[in-house]
Amino acid sequence: MTKISVPIICLECNPDGSSVGNSALSSVLLDLRPDGEGRYRSECSRGHQQIVALRQQKFEILFELAAYAIRDGHYRQSVSSCTASLEAFHEFFLRAMAYENGIKKERFDAAWKLLGISPQNRQEAYLLNYRNFCARPPVLLSPQQNDWKDSVMQKGKMPSREECVTFGQAVLHVLQTAMRDARDAFPNGVKQAMQEHAAAAEQAASRSEAPWSIRTIVNLAMEGDEHSHATLEAELARMS
Repeated sequence: MTKISVPIICLECNPDGSSVGNSALSSVLLDLRPDGEGRYRSECSRGHQQIVALRQQKFEILFELAAYAIRDGHYRQSVSSCTASLEAFHEFFLRAMAYENGIKKERFDAAWKLLGISPQNRQEAYLLNYRNFCARPPVLLSPQQNDWKDSVMQKGKMPSREECVTFGQAVLHVLQTAMRDARDAFPNGVKQAMQEHAAAAEQAASRSEAPWSIRTIVNLAMEGDEHSHATLEAELARMS
């Protein structure tokens, strides 16, 4: 189970929130694997469980899962999660672009469905619009990195930790660069997409399902901070 320690007070242990900062209160562990509705399960050290919503974007959580998979020795899973993180970012980028240009959520959702489930179709839409709207061409994985990924995902290659860290660092660089470019090209669209996601988390929340924010390696909310330039190896050392 992929769990992280979250510095948030358990509501069962502290129902009125009056004892924040009390070191005697239980810590909370959060399982980053979502349920079917994109929510997550937490459990404090006293066994109290909650189902919570997160303000973090899907691509942020997926990259975090990739890092924890490396930490735990699940190397093929790390490659899969890195790849899924990139694919989820493509949607976020295109959504921010659409919002920047006045396209409503319903219209974008319908257009996104027309692209189908093919990652290739969605990536082509992403690359075309990146080149049209951003000040520089996108940073991409190299052909060798894509071939290596395919050998792991499709041909059963068993990767080493070193290979996974190298691949994960390449994906991290792609995401860090693309997030900066998206912010420059679509400042209002990025903000709207983030607010929309946060509002959905708020709507899904109740007293026992409070929307949370967590520290992630890829983090839109902290873009521009030195945290956004951390290396994967340094973040893995922090997780150990």
